[in-house]
Amino acid sequence: MGRTVVVLGGGISGLAASYHLSRAPCPPKVVLVEGSERLGGWIRSVRGPDGAVFELGPRGIRPAGVLGARTLLMVMLGGSWLRTLEARGSVLSEELFQKEAEKAAATQLGLKEPPSHCLVHLHKNCIPQYTLGHWQKLESATQFLAAQKLPLTLAGASYEGVAVNDCIESGRQAAARVLGTEPNS
Repeated sequence: MGRTVVVLGGGISGLAASYHLSRAPCPPKVVLVEGSERLGGWIRSVRGPDGAVFELGPRGIRPAGVLGARTLLMVMLGGSWLRTLEARGSVLSEELFQKEAEKAAATQLGLKEPPSHCLVHLHKNCIPQYTLGHWQKLESATQFLAAQKLPLTLAGASYEGVAVNDCIESGRQAAARVLGTEPNS
């Protein structure tokens, strides 16, 4: 009887892991378990009221609760917009960033009400994602799984990078670990 691998989650990392597992020279039986009605995880396309299509990535808008009454919206501003403000000598304040983020969300998503809570952070030259100590916690979990010889491999935006490319690569590397092969560089 061949080996069966269960992939929990049909997000981009789970889909990538399933794909790479199924393409192995001696592929295991792959069972993909997804809790929602659709595959893709947080990645999806949403059409706005004006017909514009928004591609939401691994860290897009996340409705929570039974009716989606609460929503987490992460707005990242930067690039030439930020460089222009800096060149003008503008004061880069939390108030300015919050105002611009609210304006962008209202324009792009048609939001009418201001948010009930805001956290504003300036992270120069990076995309904020993980809390302080994330990598140490991840390393500790990985060591625990290895020490206990648990047949579990972690992959996805919560562990090894938030970009779509990171999620796909994380799934590929998880498949390689399960198969006992080294991932290609």
